[in-house]
Amino acid sequence: MVKHMNRPLRVMIMMSSIAMGGGERNIVSLLPYLQRTDVTVVLGTMNTRRDGPLADVFFRSGIQRFDFGARRMLDLTAFRKLLLILREQKIDIVHAQDQDTIIYAGLASRLLGIPSVMTRHVLEESKVNWKKRLRMQLVYFSARYGITKVIAVSEMVRQYFSKQARISLSKIEKIYNGIEFEKFKQIACRNEIRARLGWDLNRPTGIFVSVLRPGKGFELLFDCIPYVRQVIPDFQVKLVGSGKLEAELREKAIPLGDAVEFLGQRMDIPELLGASDLLIQASWSEALPTVLIEAGAASLPVVATNVGGSAEIVQSGIGGLLVTPGDSRAIADAVVELLQHPEKSRQMGERAHQFVQENFSLEKQALATKDLYERVVNE
Repeated sequence: MVKHMNRPLRVMIMMSSIAMGGGERNIVSLLPYLQRTDVTVVLGTMNTRRDGPLADVFFRSGIQRFDFGARRMLDLTAFRKLLLILREQKIDIVHAQDQDTIIYAGLASRLLGIPSVMTRHVLEESKVNWKKRLRMQLVYFSARYGITKVIAVSEMVRQYFSKQARISLSKIEKIYNGIEFEKFKQIACRNEIRARLGWDLNRPTGIFVSVLRPGKGFELLFDCIPYVRQVIPDFQVKLVGSGKLEAELREKAIPLGDAVEFLGQRMDIPELLGASDLLIQASWSEALPTVLIEAGAASLPVVATNVGGSAEIVQSGIGGLLVTPGDSRAIADAVVELLQHPEKSRQMGERAHQFVQENFSLEKQALATKDLYERVVNE
């Protein structure tokens, strides 16, 4: 129990919507674990426009949600609603997860005098136009002057954000995102899952799980496939996810024939990983890619670009293979190496499983987050 309080902490976790991104998936999974640590949590969202299937998962948790109905980033009515809810719900800490909510939380913290925490889920932000550059600068301003404490999801993010926002490293703490290992413990053997999914039992299969948006390295994936198929002619990649690039990517994949299959947005990621031979991740920038943790939980070896916090998840040569970003030939060579040496791949998968289980559990994340909350309110 926190000093000067005779009740559990009341925390509002804030995110823009319940979309299908890695950060959103982590938060929806984390909320019940925080509740079990004797923290009362509610969820605050900017709007429901981008809600996806994950919203149904959240609804089943029974945790209360408050939506501000924001029509744009700078929405005075939505901000007033946030302030009213924070007062009425007697919130002790507001914990923001993404750009818009960080800006709102920093300002609300200053106006109401309540502590605020932000989690930095990304390494880089989009700068493609003036609006996105403005948002980025507002996030840095909020981190400097409005936010009480920053959580970085990897040490790489911690170091980088300190320089980006020009804030002391002492204000930033690393807390790794966790996953629900229970979902992966129920996985049957690979052939049973493949039979259930209707996949070819003997076809070498990689899986690529990502929101279909720029920066995820789809061009590298498509470039590497012909190299792999020179050695392994029936190799196929199952591409899981949806997003604004879907139509464009489907068009670009046509020359590859049946080497790429689009599975769309799926909620059965543990099973899909369990049915695959390896996972490919080709991003140009990542903070702490959840899918690499999930692959480890499924004992699946990975081929991934060495960006952001990836090396904090994948011990290259031990639990998978890390390659230079932007090198499609290196990705192809690593895929071939794993597929041609199944015993080596199996051992890598086992080591990856052990490593992520020791370092990336939701229990650890929840306890570390609660500890930070208590220190923040007692400062």
